[in-house]
Amino acid sequence: MAGATGVRRRAFVDLDAIRSNLSAAAPAPLPDCTADLRADAYGHGLIPVARALTDAGVGGFLVSRVEDASALADAGIPVPARAGAPAGRHASGAQNLLGPEILGLDASRSATPALRLTAEVIAVKRVGADRGVSYGYTYRTERPSTLVLVALGYADGILRVASNKAPVLVGETTGRITGRIAMDQFVVDIADADAATGDPVVLFGDPARGEPAATDWAAALGVAAPVITSRLGRRIERVYAA
Repeated sequence: MAGATGVRRRAFVDLDAIRSNLSAAAPAPLPDCTADLRADAYGHGLIPVARALTDAGVGGFLVSRVEDASALADAGIPVPARAGAPAGRHASGAQNLLGPEILGLDASRSATPALRLTAEVIAVKRVGADRGVSYGYTYRTERPSTLVLVALGYADGILRVASNKAPVLVGETTGRITGRIAMDQFVVDIADADAATGDPVVLFGDPARGEPAATDWAAALGVAAPVITSRLGRRIERVYAA
């Protein structure tokens, strides 16, 4: 199962969903609220997300580095930004600090996930039972199955702990990452379902669309959803919808 070049790796970010989540989550008037946008807005993109929140009326930002605060200023975003970790004496008040819930990354809230991570099938292979998959054969097929190769890997920030655990939607079939995640790709066992090269793959998105959520990955991996999205790398194209 060989890889391919020129494949699509995309993270679709719904800025309108972020604004809607913000309205539902804000504990105070928006000018009194500070949005936590550390780690490049948890992988969603600092500048586009900050601009959307500024337009919505948020009063301040918490960012990871002084350079991020400078980047906001350079982008013409006039909202105060403070670099560092949140503290119990945050200037805007800890009770008014809005975190990953505005991105739909909090499983305890009914918020819409803002990020939809997609890839594509680059190879399909039918194999027999007891066939080892990927490095070290940590997964073996229980019966004859169809394996698909997906063009995302740990070089894109996909956590290797997701190997043999995380749900993935291939076309209309929900499977699971099977075998170890490689640098540029991973395998999904879709049993007897059909697939073809170029078919869309959703790692996580909106459960309302029948897709796994980042919070589903969090539950499967034992890793917080913001950690999962904040690791997404630059090879993944960000596509923004207003």
